[in-house]
Amino acid sequence: MEPSNDIKGLIRQSPPVDVSKPYDASTLKGKTIVITGGANGLGSFMVREWASHGANIIVGDVDDTAGEQLVASLTAQYPDSAFAFQHCDVTDWDSQVSLFEMAVNVSPHGGIDIVVPNAGIILPDASIQFEEPVLKNGRLPKPNTKQFDVNITGATYTTHLALYWLPQSGSSPRDRCLLLVGSLASLCPFPTQTMYTMSKHAILGLFRTLRSTAFRNGVRVNMITPYYVSKSNMLKLPVEAAFLSGTAGGATIEDVIDAATRLIADEDIAGRALCIGPKLKSAGVHGVEDEDDLMAVQERENNGQGRAVWECYAGDYDNVDAFVKRYILLLNAAERVKGWFGIVTDIWSMLRRK
Repeated sequence: MEPSNDIKGLIRQSPPVDVSKPYDASTLKGKTIVITGGANGLGSFMVREWASHGANIIVGDVDDTAGEQLVASLTAQYPDSAFAFQHCDVTDWDSQVSLFEMAVNVSPHGGIDIVVPNAGIILPDASIQFEEPVLKNGRLPKPNTKQFDVNITGATYTTHLALYWLPQSGSSPRDRCLLLVGSLASLCPFPTQTMYTMSKHAILGLFRTLRSTAFRNGVRVNMITPYYVSKSNMLKLPVEAAFLSGTAGGATIEDVIDAATRLIADEDIAGRALCIGPKLKSAGVHGVEDEDDLMAVQERENNGQGRAVWECYAGDYDNVDAFVKRYILLLNAAERVKGWFGIVTDIWSMLRRK
């Protein structure tokens, strides 16, 4: 019998997520969550939802007024939980270090359980200007890379801090989770939005890499990849209307928050990503039923409205041998395939040579 090439068990990846099944959000009670970009938009909806389940939440954001008002409201509504806001520019390393240090001091149990690098921006004009360069005063100005600063550097800083603080036990061993916030732009290109698409592809790379290693330190890594979210204040209303015109519509705030809550609250889910968009039905669509990676949605699901949440990038580790062989052939390797961990060991050995 051929040996199995499926290594999901070795990296502690959980089984596929059945989004039709209920989950227990009460597991969030007493847990301490750090979230960046939590004062407005989707972040603020996440904060409110998780606070309703008894979580302690530390919010970092550049909008001091909105952040302080949010925390004051939650403190009055849920006096038994701990809430705090601190000004945090995610592109500033020291600012993020200070946020995490404050979170540990505020946490009732002295530790951090969940980290959500949520801060992100989209600058439509910056991408258009990148793709259509125009001289200014006779010279070509450098492109606006602020989306990289916030969406990549900021998320990298938050993740680095999370990988240090999450394994710290606090007063007792606890479940630990890192929830990355990608986008549909992590999975496919958004035409004319090159910079944003590049930045969200980076988050996907972070997820696909970390989910195979973070388990060693007891950290679950999951990701949400929402499509444009209606009424999330991501874009101005006229732009939102134009953007969604003639399409299936955007994802709803409720569906995105539910998916995010499932991934942090269900302690059995690890290494999984959920894509959230408009409610879609694949049953009866020519060719879709034959796709292995897309489960047909029956008309009866969600009262006939279809499904909004789908699992994505679930098969990276189903058969790594084929992946390794392709690269071995490309590199004209002479020896037989060693397997995934043999290759990783060799790479690490080369990288660590002085």
